[in-house]
Amino acid sequence: MTKNAITDPEWQKNILSILASLAAANQTITYADLADLAAIPLPHRIHKLTTYLETLIAEDIGAAGPVRAAVVISKRDHGMPAEGFFDCCRGHGLAPHHIENDAAFHQRLLTALYAAAASN
Repeated sequence: MTKNAITDPEWQKNILSILASLAAANQTITYADLADLAAIPLPHRIHKLTTYLETLIAEDIGAAGPVRAAVVISKRDHGMPAEGFFDCCRGHGLAPHHIENDAAFHQRLLTALYAAAASN
């Protein structure tokens, strides 16, 4: 019997732990590196990861908490998350202020996450 990797609690627990450690250390990580560290199984591990991160974004925004997925960045996008991150945030009602571009919005989310981690 095979487990459905999208609901596999072990790699999801790994992700939660890694995200908490990164937030506490004021660090970011690429999608690929997080998939490796969390031991997300093949195939489609990046898709599994982004699907789970979108779930976390929805939970965090719904709870009015810091967005943990903000620490996950694309190696192609100059230290920023992939466009899907911003689409997901907007889809859940969290968007840049009228004077912010995506980079400033992302930095605001990181600052809030790092501050919350420091206070725990």
